[in-house]
Amino acid sequence: MFFYLQRLCIIILTTWLVACSSSMPPRQTAPTAPPATRPATSTAPSPSMNNPAVNGSVIGGPKVINIDPKPETTGNPTDGIDPNTPLETTVTPKLEPIVKGTTKPYIVNGETMTPMSEVSTPFTQTGHASWYGKKFHGRKTASGEPYDMFKLTAAHRTLPIPSYVRITNLSNGKTLMARVNDRGPFGRDRIIDLSYAAAKQLDIIRHGSAQVQISLIDPSQPTPLPATAAQPANSNAPSLPAPPVTTATTSPVTTLETSGIYLQVGAFGQEENADRLQQRIFSALPETQSLLNKVYNGKTFQIVLGPYPDHALAAQAASQMRDKLQLPALIFSR
Repeated sequence: MFFYLQRLCIIILTTWLVACSSSMPPRQTAPTAPPATRPATSTAPSPSMNNPAVNGSVIGGPKVINIDPKPETTGNPTDGIDPNTPLETTVTPKLEPIVKGTTKPYIVNGETMTPMSEVSTPFTQTGHASWYGKKFHGRKTASGEPYDMFKLTAAHRTLPIPSYVRITNLSNGKTLMARVNDRGPFGRDRIIDLSYAAAKQLDIIRHGSAQVQISLIDPSQPTPLPATAAQPANSNAPSLPAPPVTTATTSPVTTLETSGIYLQVGAFGQEENADRLQQRIFSALPETQSLLNKVYNGKTFQIVLGPYPDHALAAQAASQMRDKLQLPALIFSR
C-alpha cells in the first residue's frame, strides 16, 4: 500500500512540474550586439599614387607633363617682332653650375626623360630644330631665367642646364653656339628648340624648322668640334680643293699665349688634315697667316686663329670664316 502511495506522489509531482514549465514565459536573453564595422576599403587605386594629374607630379615620383601634340597653326609667328631689335650674335662658353632641379627625371606624354647631371662629351645629335618666339618671351625657363627671344638660347630635353651647344644647319652649313637654359621641345618630332635670334642666324625662321646637328661643348676644353666639323655636311657651297701641304704656309705645332681671344675653326685626329685646312685658309685669306696656329691638345690637332685684341674683332673673323670658307668657328678666351 505504501508503495502505491509513493508512486502516486511521484506522478502528481511530475505532472505539476510539467504544467509549470509550459505555463512560464520563455526566457528573455539580451540581444546580441552587432559586430563593430570598419570603414569600407576601396580597391580602387589612389589617385596620388597611380593616376597623376595633368602636368602634375606623383608623390615621390617624377614630374608628369601632358602636352597636346598638335602644332599651333594660327597666326604668323614673326608678327609683332620688331626687325630692328638688336640680336645677340655670339656667346662664349663658360663653366656654370648646373641648376640642381633640372637634373630630375620627368615624364612627357608617357615617355620618361632622364636629364644629364653634368657636361659629358662627346655628345652629338642629328634631327629637326624648331624655334619659339614672342609667345614665350619673358616667361620663366627651366633655369629660372626669363626667356629672351633676342639672345642665343635653346631648349633641349636632356642636356644639362645651363650648357652650351654648337648647332649646324645641315641644309646651308650655317653654324653658331647657343646656351641651353630651358626644357623642350615637346609634342613634336624635334630635338631642339631655338630662340628667335638663333633661328634667324641659322636661316630657319622662314621654314620654321630645319635638319641640324648639335654638339655639346665642354667649356673647360678648347675642342668642342668633332673631327669632321671643318667641312659642313650637305653644304651647297663649293668646297675649295685641298692644296698640297707646303712648309711655306704651314706651321709646326705651337702653344697659345696664356691669355687672349681666339677662334677655332677645325680639330682633327690626323695632323695632315689640320695642315690641309691651314693651307686652305692661307690660300683664300693670306692676310691671316700671322694669326694661324696649329695646336695639339693631346687628342686632336686644332687650327686656331688669334689672339685678337677684343671680342668684336674675333666675331668679325668668325663671320669671315663662315661666309667665305663655310667653316664653323668657335670663339674662346684663355
